[in-house]
Amino acid sequence: MPELPEVETVVRELRPKLKNKKIKAVRVLMPKMVAMGPATVSNLRKNHESIASTFASTLKNKTITAISRRAKMIIIDLAGRYALLVHLKMTGQLIFLDKKHLDKQIKLLNIANTTALRLPAKSTYVIFEFTDGSKLFYNDYRQFGYLKLVTDKELPQVAELQDYGPEPLDKRFTYKEFEKLLSKRATAPIKSWIMDPNIIAGIGNIYSDEILFFAKVRPTRAVKSLKPKEKMQLYKGVKVVLTNAIGHHGSSVFEFVRPNGDWGTYGHLHKVYGRSGEKCKVCGTIITSLKFSGRTGSFCPKCQK
Repeated sequence: MPELPEVETVVRELRPKLKNKKIKAVRVLMPKMVAMGPATVSNLRKNHESIASTFASTLKNKTITAISRRAKMIIIDLAGRYALLVHLKMTGQLIFLDKKHLDKQIKLLNIANTTALRLPAKSTYVIFEFTDGSKLFYNDYRQFGYLKLVTDKELPQVAELQDYGPEPLDKRFTYKEFEKLLSKRATAPIKSWIMDPNIIAGIGNIYSDEILFFAKVRPTRAVKSLKPKEKMQLYKGVKVVLTNAIGHHGSSVFEFVRPNGDWGTYGHLHKVYGRSGEKCKVCGTIITSLKFSGRTGSFCPKCQK
């Protein structure tokens, strides 16, 4: 699932490409992938041709003015009174191709022997066509993601934009603020705590593993067991790991693809995530994995106490 570094990568790379682009047409190939209004979009949803038609017609001739992110949500501001919200969920992809490169073949899965495809592919469900001939493709293998069109007045009613903790890379997210958050769910395992979006936005399974390794804290530890130095290292780890991951354009684990069709390279630098059974890059101890609320967390039994 794309986490904060992957979504931030998408936002940063799409921003210069899409700003001031005028939408010529929108093709919705699977109606259930789009929605209108602020209501939360369920994974269990049906195709609504009428909604898809309204979605496409409303976006026609709109100009994109800005692109930003809140937690894992991409916010595309439009001239006038609308905003387009895009949630990639587990396997969503946004790929932009200019007019000269519409025939570019792209590997949509970071798996050995994957065949490069020309878009639209079988997993392409929404296509934005711009007046300059460029296109934006929304792909989603598992169909859990969505694109939701809301008015500016409806934005405060969108739960996915409100029900989250602070942005970890925001300058206002100080150690003092972080320390206050540690009082929430104090008996929970630190792995579960740091992945709770109501506490801190945007950190999932990949980066919780890497942050805890940076801090040398075992994921099973209760939050209240952390010593002052461990708390500070954990805070530093949040900043350092997420910043480095963004610098490497995220981790392309299976389905994450950058808007230009390339893969993120941070996966090559993972210390523990996805490395269960392999040797620790620091001490040589075999990496161990455990289940945390249905997710697999990995750690080094020697480096992490």
